[in-house]
Amino acid sequence: MDTREFNRLMKYAFMNDDPYGVLGAIYDNELPHPYFNPKNIGFSKLRSFDHNVWLEREKSNRTIVFEDLEYIIPGEEFIWHATGTPPCTEKDLLVTSSITTKDHLWPCKYAFSSWHLVQTNMANKDTFVDQPHKRPYFADILLGQLKPHRKIFYDLLKTTGQVENNLVNVFKEYTTPFIEQGQGDIDLFFKQSIDTNTTKMFQGKFASQYISKHVQEATWISVVAETLYHDKIFFPTEKTGKALMSGKPFIILSSKDFLKNLRSIGFKTFHPIIDESYDEIGDLQERIKSAFNSFLELQKHDQQMVRLHLKDILDHNERCMRNKLWLTRNARSMLDPLATIV
Repeated sequence: MDTREFNRLMKYAFMNDDPYGVLGAIYDNELPHPYFNPKNIGFSKLRSFDHNVWLEREKSNRTIVFEDLEYIIPGEEFIWHATGTPPCTEKDLLVTSSITTKDHLWPCKYAFSSWHLVQTNMANKDTFVDQPHKRPYFADILLGQLKPHRKIFYDLLKTTGQVENNLVNVFKEYTTPFIEQGQGDIDLFFKQSIDTNTTKMFQGKFASQYISKHVQEATWISVVAETLYHDKIFFPTEKTGKALMSGKPFIILSSKDFLKNLRSIGFKTFHPIIDESYDEIGDLQERIKSAFNSFLELQKHDQQMVRLHLKDILDHNERCMRNKLWLTRNARSMLDPLATIV
């Protein structure tokens, strides 16, 4: 694209009614975004990041494309204590980071396009994890705040003597000293932080979205302690995204069918090299226990051979995570027909 054409398209891109930068999480930021006539189409967040605040819908006949970067089940008080009716209507569109396990409940057409996976992609574009032949620890197990699913796994680690041979972090309770020895920018940022707020900002993004090479290169696998453990919703975050982007196999601590849903959006998982039958178990306690058994069984294998057997899967996942247009393909398929050709 020559400079004159680039500048012409940029002029139209700046005319989009997109005060919250919704399009930046969907389209390539190196090229002008499509032009959506602001007389007909506006962009907004469905909720602020304070989670409890529904943004008031404007009083107009325009179509509003909402971005919902967290999670909720329409019509239910679920996790966030939202009140009232969401502002989207039948003629609006929704780009959402979660998928409900029930039938479609939103009053408008929607597309799954994970804001969290996209932000992880953008935060780590220049970060590439090496895969050394020797590593001092088996798994990185960054549990953070001890929610029920994480506490079950942590208690199992302690009762089976598994804490010392893994990189473990539990807020205000235990951190493997090695974790704090990293010298990367993100490692130093966390080391100097005085609190454990996971939404603190670093270089314009949430600090939790950045990969620590120090941690990832010291372990063979990741135990991903996702945000949710409820079975009503599929909500992948940067926790899963970082493992995918780091070329690491992982065991997931989350809701039932999380891996099944992850495959449904185009990623690949690790059965039968890793026993993933835990993903099908409905009871939380039994699901985490089964995941822990898979964790123990995996330790018995030569980890170089595990990586060799999983190479195609690991490469596929990393390629997908590094391709923003792939991650946002559903949202673009929904929005592209609405763009005005200029």
